[in-house]
Amino acid sequence: MSTARGPADPWPDLILALTRAATLDDLQSVLDHPRTREAGLHAHLSPWAPGQPGQPLPTQGTPVATLQVTGPGPARAALTDLLDQSLTRIVGALPPSLGADGAVSAFLQVTERLGSALEVGDLNRRAADILRALLPDVTVSVLECAGVRGAVRFVSDNATSAVQAPLPDGLLGDSPALRAAEAHPGPLFIDDWNAADQHIPASADYRVAALQAFHVPEWPITVLSVGCRDRLHWTASERGAFTGAALAYGQALERVARAHQLAVERATLLALVDFKERAAHSRNVADIAGQAAQVLRDTFERLTVAYLVPQGDTWRAEVTQGELPARLAQHLRTGVTLTGDGLNAAFAQGQPHFIPNVSELTTGVGGADAFGALALYPVMDQGHPVGVLAMGTRRAPDWTARERSVFRAVGRSLAQAVDRDTRERRLASQHAELQVQARSLQAFAQLSRDLGAQEDRYALIRRAQEITLSLLPAGFAVYYEPEGDLWRLRAQVGSLRDPDLQAAVDRGLPLEDTRNLLIPWQSGQPYYQDSYDPDTDRLEPAARVVGATATVPLRQAGELIGVFAVVQYEARQWTTSERALIEGVTRSLQLALDRAASVTELRRTSQDTARSNAALQVANEELEAFAYSVSHDLRAPVRHIAGFTDLLRRTLGDLSGQPKAERYLNIIGDSATQMNALIDAMLLLSRVTRQELHLRDVDLGALVGSVQVSLAPELEGRDVTLRVSPLPTVQADAALLRQVMTNLLSNAVKYSATRTAPLIEVWADALPGEWRVNVRDNGVGFDPAYAHKLFGVFQRLHRAEDFGGTGVGLANVRRIIQRHGGQVHAESEPDQGATFSFTLPRTDPL
Repeated sequence: MSTARGPADPWPDLILALTRAATLDDLQSVLDHPRTREAGLHAHLSPWAPGQPGQPLPTQGTPVATLQVTGPGPARAALTDLLDQSLTRIVGALPPSLGADGAVSAFLQVTERLGSALEVGDLNRRAADILRALLPDVTVSVLECAGVRGAVRFVSDNATSAVQAPLPDGLLGDSPALRAAEAHPGPLFIDDWNAADQHIPASADYRVAALQAFHVPEWPITVLSVGCRDRLHWTASERGAFTGAALAYGQALERVARAHQLAVERATLLALVDFKERAAHSRNVADIAGQAAQVLRDTFERLTVAYLVPQGDTWRAEVTQGELPARLAQHLRTGVTLTGDGLNAAFAQGQPHFIPNVSELTTGVGGADAFGALALYPVMDQGHPVGVLAMGTRRAPDWTARERSVFRAVGRSLAQAVDRDTRERRLASQHAELQVQARSLQAFAQLSRDLGAQEDRYALIRRAQEITLSLLPAGFAVYYEPEGDLWRLRAQVGSLRDPDLQAAVDRGLPLEDTRNLLIPWQSGQPYYQDSYDPDTDRLEPAARVVGATATVPLRQAGELIGVFAVVQYEARQWTTSERALIEGVTRSLQLALDRAASVTELRRTSQDTARSNAALQVANEELEAFAYSVSHDLRAPVRHIAGFTDLLRRTLGDLSGQPKAERYLNIIGDSATQMNALIDAMLLLSRVTRQELHLRDVDLGALVGSVQVSLAPELEGRDVTLRVSPLPTVQADAALLRQVMTNLLSNAVKYSATRTAPLIEVWADALPGEWRVNVRDNGVGFDPAYAHKLFGVFQRLHRAEDFGGTGVGLANVRRIIQRHGGQVHAESEPDQGATFSFTLPRTDPL
């Protein structure tokens, strides 16, 4: 057995829907629903008006609506009761401000009329129509406040011609009524309207006004106003009607604003996505900036957007969208100097900067004060600004959080796109430069090989010209040197393509007039012309051939010798890599010229050295012969003199009775002995100069000890104190260094003989790169004025009668130390002792 299910009861749904309704529109929507017709009812609810047919509701208190309903009697009664309860609840929930006469009715009527408005323009038109119905003969306007200024956004068509006339920049002046309405929580009624006091001359025909300001989040402050020319004051019912209508308008404005914001946000997201995609594929910064400006203008109303780029010390607008004051537009076209704390902060931080309450003082830019607020997003490249995205609004004195967020997002995307484009351009440039550098390196390697085999200056220069031209577009290379008052051509590779130009170059160019050569010659720096200026050289044939030039001064051994010039047939910009190539070839050429000069000089020096060595060999051989002669020929007479003096002394026998004869014989004997000593010293000096050095580690302390032992005969019977400090091991010829220490210690013993307590000290000082060995005595010393003679051959600073010696010992010391790479030095004062020092190179690390 089957059972059929009957239709569902519509009343539970109707009751629930009526309970949830909050406005007349909501109630009417319930009445229009199919479930109401399923209950057998047809009903319409409209705002109450006197004399209107139907049931006034609510039944208690002031009616706000009229119900017209057809259908079964019980159903009609039930629906009427439910609507009465719903309207009572809705009216009871309205703000207390609607307690004025007619406020609730006006509120409900305006709410119903504005319920389907979806955008601000339609909302304003509908509000004006219903307000003019509620308040006959009034003019309706809607304004937006921007700081101390107001912008007219809507005026009803019954306004006076003065009110309807366009305002300068669409702005009102600072009106006390607008300021008061902004601060007032409810409607503001002005019965004695004074246009002059309110700074709105166009409203002079109006007698009364009513204003209500609405503060909607993320929306300009909006003021709904009505004015009337025929009334002297507002009645209670008129005040109530405006109060209710204004409240309904405010609620509708919030709804429309939210819907607009949602739509804008969706559009913004789509626009940002689209902008990112376009920016990712665009390689033109101006195009990317234009897209960014368009996204901002599509997102926010009445914006002006510009993208500025540096141009010397000023900034020029590369992109502008939106209305600009004429003065500011002129500045941006010709270039403007950006100053002000806001701009400086944006550049210094490299971050977006928002400037509220704009004035010329905050920007330093004439005409910028037409905007209520500005926003700046600097586009940076390696810490330097390369562009600025600027956005201005006249709608408000400051930016909302949403506007700031969108501007940051667009600015960030723009900066990333510009950065990507800059990096790609830089990478492309670097790649091109690397390719040029690779070719340049190959060319330099070839150039080095070629130049290494040449010594002729002009052959070297021609090879450098050939290498340079092989890496550049078509052109020629010339090299000039100054000669008198002319520039003389010394080397050329490539055709000048003009017989007249070739003839002029061959004759020589005027030194002072050919500035393409004179400038680098005088400045010492390369000189480039991307587009050759014929006036530079006053050379008319050059204008037919020369497109671009590069002239570089050429040096040899640091001295300017000429100018190396590279010429391109076509005008073109010299790239960084090409400049590096030309200057690199020039440097390599200069090195080759220096090397060639060095080779020539080395060859000449080698020849001179060979001649000097030959002469030195001859001199050494002569010195050997002289030494042999001294050793044999000079000694023989001295031996004869000494021998015969001794025979004569023995022959004469006792000479005590002949004192003069004995003295003469003694002088002859002593002189022969002194002569032998001088011959020995001279031979020793000769051997020291010629003797080969045998360097090895020498324990200087042990060497001084052995010298001390050899001096024992000289020390015998004398109370001499020899104080030797620890001495280092040095690299030296042991035999020659022994001669040095023997001479110095022997002199110290000799010249301190007159002291009752002779003291001799030996020590060494460690200096950077060398040892300094010192021998000090407390003897008679010497006059420092004659210290320069001390180490000369046969130089004596004391009388032979006082201190014996040959005058060769210290000369030997100097020659030995100099052959070791050291120096000798002596310090003294008369009767204050003396210190003799010599240095030897150190081989141990410090």
